[in-house]
Amino acid sequence: MKEVIVLHELEQIKAVSNSYRIQVIKAFDGDLATAKTIADKMGEPHAKVNYHIKELLNVGVLELVEEKVRLGIVEKFYKPSAKIFIVDRNILNRDEDCPGDSLDASCMGIFEGVSKEFYKAIENENILNDETFLIKHKDCYLTKEEAGLLHEQVQRYIENFIDQRNENGYGETRRYSISTLAFPK
Repeated sequence: MKEVIVLHELEQIKAVSNSYRIQVIKAFDGDLATAKTIADKMGEPHAKVNYHIKELLNVGVLELVEEKVRLGIVEKFYKPSAKIFIVDRNILNRDEDCPGDSLDASCMGIFEGVSKEFYKAIENENILNDETFLIKHKDCYLTKEEAGLLHEQVQRYIENFIDQRNENGYGETRRYSISTLAFPK
């Protein structure tokens, strides 16, 4: 089971936007279970739970792990395909005709690119449990000029750090994405 899966497809998002299906997913509690086991746990009809399990299976939210034959009956064991599901917020911004020549569109394009890379790293690299995953957030009160100056200084610091690092060489490296973002609230 993966730690995190980012739901990118509309069909996946529609499947998990149903409150009953969320209850079905939670009923697994991270374990293998049959539709009957989940139905009993929820106190719901087997046929109803089985239908929703099949819908979640079709979009990759659940996975079929094992099949056992008992007394001529095939028992199918399922489990959630991840511990955490995150909905890709960029799914709402799929307008291909949107002109990219304005500053706003360019900034949003950069932000969307960074967020896609972030989601991909969470999904593929399990960075949430990696001690090298660093995130810092701070709200503060600044003038527009101070925010611009702070942003410039942070950018300059990052560039200097990387230049020095390249000169000194520190052994094995790994690619990191470093982003700065300042916006008025």
